[in-house]
Amino acid sequence: MKTRRIFPFAFCLLMLFILPYKTFAGFPIGKYRNLVVPSFSYYTQTDHFDIHGNYIKGAPGARFSSFSANLYVGYGISRRLDLIISVPYLYQVNNLGQGKSIISQGAGDLVAGLSYNLVNFKYVRFLSVQVSGIVPLYTVPVNGNSALGLGNSGGEIKLMYCGSLPGFIADKGYFNTEVAYRRYFDVQGPDQLSFLATVGIPVSWHNQVSLDVSVFRSFSSNTTFNINYNAERNYAFVKPQLNFGHQFSRRFSMFLGGYYVPYGINTGLGYGGSVVTIFKL
Repeated sequence: MKTRRIFPFAFCLLMLFILPYKTFAGFPIGKYRNLVVPSFSYYTQTDHFDIHGNYIKGAPGARFSSFSANLYVGYGISRRLDLIISVPYLYQVNNLGQGKSIISQGAGDLVAGLSYNLVNFKYVRFLSVQVSGIVPLYTVPVNGNSALGLGNSGGEIKLMYCGSLPGFIADKGYFNTEVAYRRYFDVQGPDQLSFLATVGIPVSWHNQVSLDVSVFRSFSSNTTFNINYNAERNYAFVKPQLNFGHQFSRRFSMFLGGYYVPYGINTGLGYGGSVVTIFKL
């Protein structure tokens, strides 16, 4: 019995050290343990896809760029139940061409919720559910829009399945899958569906590479195109991302990633990168 208690803890600890925060959402953090994950990302686009998925060339000199910082904090309330909080800060530059630009900055949407491990399969794979609330940390002008987000509260439910890869695929690899539904409380919505699949392979004792593929769809009666994806309601995209991670110590890891949006609907054709740091306290 003692051996069974030690093994799941050691496995979870190992996975927390080698996975970026977005890929271990289904792994229990551990009772009374803390996870602090500051991250930084960059995104830029000049062209976009229209409502039918057709490629549209951007106007000369026009470009949208977004710099964002995010603080993700997780706390293990029990062996199965975790508290999750995420707070973003955005700095965005919308170059309109001919020397004109619009700059916006500020906190975005706070996301807070609870993640519960429904089932563990011999402490090798985990099935979890997460329920979260969304609260905007900015104000929206009357009859206006905000570049920082939709300006509406909302809710999200997410189902997560993750763990080690089957032996016939890889001896030491891991995977994570997430399916989520999000609803913003406004007459225009939107209703959003997302799917994330991640596969990671250690390449040495302290290094790993991983591949993420995200599919996202947002439904709304408001189909107006907005070059700023944070303020858009009706759109879709597919986004692959390649990551490299290094574990500096038992409590600190860092990940570098790059991504590209090869296809979308009513959204930008862009690319970007991210830096994720993980502190296990």
